[in-house]
Order: sequence, then C-alpha cells, then structure tokens
Amino acid sequence: MPPADWLLVQTATSASYDGKILTLKGVSPGTIMFSDRPQRMTANVATQALIDEWNKGQRNFEKDPPNANLSMLVDGKEQNTIVELTNPKLSGDTLTYDARLLDGEIPKTSGPGTLFIDWWEGPNGGVCRHYGPWHVVHCEPSYGRYPRRPPN
Repeated sequence: MPPADWLLVQTATSASYDGKILTLKGVSPGTIMFSDRPQRMTANVATQALIDEWNKGQRNFEKDPPNANLSMLVDGKEQNTIVELTNPKLSGDTLTYDARLLDGEIPKTSGPGTLFIDWWEGPNGGVCRHYGPWHVVHCEPSYGRYPRRPPN
C-alpha cells in the first residue's frame, strides 16, 4: 500500500449489531481503498490483509480507532449510523468488529450494508503533497513528522 490518507469501503449482504459487536455477513473479500484530493488514488486490498495491518504502524487503528458510517437497508429504507471500530476478526465471509455507537441506531439485523471507514495512513503512515504545474503527486512515509488529523 503506498503511503496516503486512505478511505476504506467494505460491503456485506447483511449487518447485525448486539450492542457491542457489529457483524457483517457476506462481506466482500476485497476492501476498496481510495484517497481524497489531491491524490485521487484507488486500490483494492484483501480484507484479511487490511485486518492483518490494523495494529501496525505508529498511528494504527488500535491506538486511534476509526469512525465509520454504516449505511444499510432496513425494511427497504436507507439508514445511516456512525460507529467507532476496534478488534476486527474475519472468519470466512463474516467480519466482526467491536463497535461503539456514536450516532444513530443499528437494528438487530438489516439487509445489505456498506461500511465507510474514516481515513487511514496504512502501516507505514504517509503524507501526500501536490508538486509542480502538472499536478504531480508525491507521497512519502511520514515517520511521525506530520501530525495526524484529530479524530472526528
């Protein structure tokens, strides 16, 4: 994964929440990654590889858990909920997170769901800057030189 401020997207055929554990069933084996302007990079990483990197790096997700928007269909209607995620576990096509509810509510079960996870530097960290008149982007590991944005 090149250094960047990655935003992550995970899709599943259903989502459920028991007040502590968010369960995504039928989760895609790949997690979509994209970076905001000015980088505008895209990637697809194996969901298991993302989980394997969760605790790595100076500014990892375990030290600074990400916020996420869970967008789901409940009785044919879209519902959005904001959660904080920790402790991911993947078993087959079932992905679970310890989830702390920040805003909204999660029904016991839902139809298809998409999890939009707040930005991540990746295991090596990274800062991308705009250089030159041709909008050439240069990304480099941060090694702690640049402060991370404050959590939402």
